Amino acid sequence: MQLTSFIEANHQSILKGWVEFAGSMLPWAEGSSEKELLDHAKELLVAVVDDMKSPQTKLRQSAKSKGQTADGTLARVGKKHASDRLESGLSLKQLVSEFRALRTSVLQQWEKSKGSETGEVTRFNEAIDETLATSICRYTEIVDHTREQFLAILSHDLRSPLGAIIMGANLLKDSEIHDPVKIIHLILGAAERMNRMVSDLLDFTRTRLGAGIPVTKKPMDLASVCLQVIAELQRSHPKTPLCFKPSGDLRGEWDSDRIAQVVSNLVSNALQYGETGKPVGIEVREQGPEILLKVHNEGLPIPETALNTIFMPMARYQAGGKCPDKNSQGLGLGLYIASEIVMSHGGDIDVESNEVSGTTFTVTLPRGQVNPMNQAARRETNGAATQKDAPVLNPG
Repeated sequence: MQLTSFIEANHQSILKGWVEFAGSMLPWAEGSSEKELLDHAKELLVAVVDDMKSPQTKLRQSAKSKGQTADGTLARVGKKHASDRLESGLSLKQLVSEFRALRTSVLQQWEKSKGSETGEVTRFNEAIDETLATSICRYTEIVDHTREQFLAILSHDLRSPLGAIIMGANLLKDSEIHDPVKIIHLILGAAERMNRMVSDLLDFTRTRLGAGIPVTKKPMDLASVCLQVIAELQRSHPKTPLCFKPSGDLRGEWDSDRIAQVVSNLVSNALQYGETGKPVGIEVREQGPEILLKVHNEGLPIPETALNTIFMPMARYQAGGKCPDKNSQGLGLGLYIASEIVMSHGGDIDVESNEVSGTTFTVTLPRGQVNPMNQAARRETNGAATQKDAPVLNPG
């Protein structure tokens, strides 16, 4: 007997097995009727048999094996079933288990009818299912962990600047306030901080969903971008000198906004964890087809236990007597996003930290496709920014 004929002849016993398995998924199934547990099982079996009986091209067979078909009765029933189960609270692991149980039930009953207790088809599917189950578990663990991180951010990190905005707005309502400028700056600062957090969260979400951080590469001068970022940060950190030292031809094809984000995140990290008042060094120099960006700060080194996880999301380390969990104004995403941007450009990022030489983050960026220039023209292009390779103190 063909498998399709067997399914049609044993329709009721197969559906009974489906209901029994669905009823075992507690606490989700508790209180559910047989109709609710059955859901689209009848429709699904009919669609499976019809699909098996219909002619199939090699192209469609390949597309189905890769999950690239979104049309037809099977796809329609699958989508409806997934939507209904999701609305009722079934987890992804349970949804996959439901289909696995249906397939196993059909094959086991079919093989028993032929006198085979442990057929090769069943054993093969069991092996695949074991791997699938492990993958699904790991997948859901990551999703659950990411969700918990987001909840922690929303309940803690974003609440602080939001509270400052609310407090400032309430103070401005007081007609006796004679100098509202300070309060306005407080509100603007908190709003800008929230805006940075939201941007970081968007980038974090893109990377966790596998899309990566999008970059649009165009010809640019890295020295000019560094000068702009450093000038902005120096105004908000007047007590710590920012020393910029460019050297050589610093033109390449990169995403200027994203590279500015890398520089800003690295320098901000140095300002936060470096020793107050000690200069933060930013060096950019050419190295053949690549550009090196180094950001250095003095102060207590990064603990060895933190070096291996420094570029992971939500990683915050304690140094210089500062506890980032309490004093940090970021989400612990700055270095992670910087590393993702660098990798999106085909580059690399590393860190060295010890008590003698301090902490240095090094970014290596491929230059990309840039028309070569002779030395004279190169000097003319970079002249104002490089100042003949001399350090620039406190730009802006």
